[in-house]
Amino acid sequence: MLRLNLSKYDKLIKTLSIIPVLIGFLTISESFLPKKNIETKVVSKNESYRAKFDRTTYNIYFDNNNDQFTEEIFNDFEVGDDVILTTSYFHEETSKITKKESGKTYENSTGEVYIQYIFAIIFLLPALSWIKKRSLSNKQSKYIIFIILFSLTDLYRILK
Repeated sequence: MLRLNLSKYDKLIKTLSIIPVLIGFLTISESFLPKKNIETKVVSKNESYRAKFDRTTYNIYFDNNNDQFTEEIFNDFEVGDDVILTTSYFHEETSKITKKESGKTYENSTGEVYIQYIFAIIFLLPALSWIKKRSLSNKQSKYIIFIILFSLTDLYRILK
């Protein structure tokens, strides 16, 4: 079995760990930054049922964004509706959606923001490697590499 000695890449791993740490701080900073309002239009809707978890998800797709919503919101909006999304600054997670026609505002209470904060905490964990004087163990290196790779998907989402 091939066994990698990741300890020789210790400095590189510690340097690259700045990526998830910065993304973690960006995510946490969103709770202090003002929300963005995005004027857009409903392009399509998708309802999917996961039998394994006995859960239905309700997705609404917009011109330049998409998000999961509660069943009530999903049913009250139709394709072609003009809306105003109130979103977080970087991730553009929808907290409110306003139907322009009626002016009615709906709170999006799917709880996705809490998952974002859990990821932010996980992304901050590699910063602990900076205070370790000795080399990282193979196991620690693998965890940090996994977090770095996972955080790159979040970085892509922010930059997109």
